[in-house]
Amino acid sequence: MRKVIVSMNVTLNGCMAGPDGELDWHYSRWSEDMARTTSAHLGEADTILFGRITYQAMAGYWIAKGRDMFDAREDADFTEMINGYTKIVFSRTLKTTAWQNSRMAKNIAKEVMALKRQSGKDILVYGSGKIVTTLNELNLIDEYRLWVHPVVIHGGRPLFKTNTPLQFTSKTTFDTGVVLMSYKAGLQI
Repeated sequence: MRKVIVSMNVTLNGCMAGPDGELDWHYSRWSEDMARTTSAHLGEADTILFGRITYQAMAGYWIAKGRDMFDAREDADFTEMINGYTKIVFSRTLKTTAWQNSRMAKNIAKEVMALKRQSGKDILVYGSGKIVTTLNELNLIDEYRLWVHPVVIHGGRPLFKTNTPLQFTSKTTFDTGVVLMSYKAGLQI
């Protein structure tokens, strides 16, 4: 069965975004080593799940990157993968998608359960806090990859809104102070 893996940047105090959705707290700590790790993770997947806000932000960026013939080679590999993969968007307000290989879906439980039963590689979720909350409530997340940044923000949007037992599986430390913590999900308390 395919795994659903959440890959999320978080602060030390568990926020995935500032009070108004700001992500500026993590840009300065991003490094080439982190980009290579992200590319390796993307290479293990073939499907990405998005909520509307994350989809719209990423679609505009990656569509433009795909057209940039002068892009760095290491970025080009990631760009080719993310643009080529199946992308499923869950939204009540978005009506169409423009990013290649993307489509709309309504019933998150039915859609994700069907995807997990299909053959293929892992299914990733980038950002998309509301989708992650719903998937967590439905017990459909298999793994969390939390990129923990040495930053504390107050009044931010927490990743976890309920008790969520996790089993530690691995960590990777980067020179920027970011620690990638991986956890198996779906455990019983």
